Amino acid sequence: MQAPLTFAVDNRLPDILERVTQLLPRLRPQTATNPLDQLLYGVIAQGLSSAGATACYRRVKERFPSFSALRDAEPGLIEGLMVGAPSAALKAQAIPEILRLIDEAFGSLSLEPLSRLDQELALRFLTRLPRVTEEIAASVLRFTGTDRLVLHIDKDVARPLRRLGLAEQGAPLSALPRQLIERSPVAWRSEDFAGLSRGLTRVADRFCHQGRPDCASCPLANLCPAAEKAEAKVVTFPFGKARKTAA
Repeated sequence: MQAPLTFAVDNRLPDILERVTQLLPRLRPQTATNPLDQLLYGVIAQGLSSAGATACYRRVKERFPSFSALRDAEPGLIEGLMVGAPSAALKAQAIPEILRLIDEAFGSLSLEPLSRLDQELALRFLTRLPRVTEEIAASVLRFTGTDRLVLHIDKDVARPLRRLGLAEQGAPLSALPRQLIERSPVAWRSEDFAGLSRGLTRVADRFCHQGRPDCASCPLANLCPAAEKAEAKVVTFPFGKARKTAA
């Protein structure tokens, strides 16, 4: 067991969350999503655009409206419905196998039992299924009806995190979620972390570039210890000497 970290709660985080949330589009109310639909959609969607994945999954569901019918379907029939999908044959083989493994593990075609597992066990179960990545597994757990925390930080989100001092500079990506959680308010829930992650993705894309960051336009500049400060201007005096004064 890892020793607990001892980071103090960073009081800037509520303000950071509020600011980055302003960069996000307003979300439309969403209808409840079956976690099993989310899982199968995630497998099909790999390598496809959102529109392409939605159209592909709709064709599969129209042909096999129940999970039991899809579990028992011939892979060749499923493959024929995934026109234009990369690795269609492999995905078509994986989908019935995923459903069979879930049925065998839980005695039904449902992911509801995942809500009774802790995060690590739930992720481990999902990622052992054919063609299910950690990203797909994390998205599925958001639909299991529990307020579990699933926080994944990629290299783009890590850049503003490190510059803000919310994660150690030399720490590997795998350590950053835990470091951020240790610094966060105890009242934060999973949706707060999700909003922060999405907002920092926007910050990284629009302002906090890998090369020269656009600190002057960044909404987090006055909270960031790494933000570039205004350069000193040279003021010339009539006595022939010059001195620097802060802008």
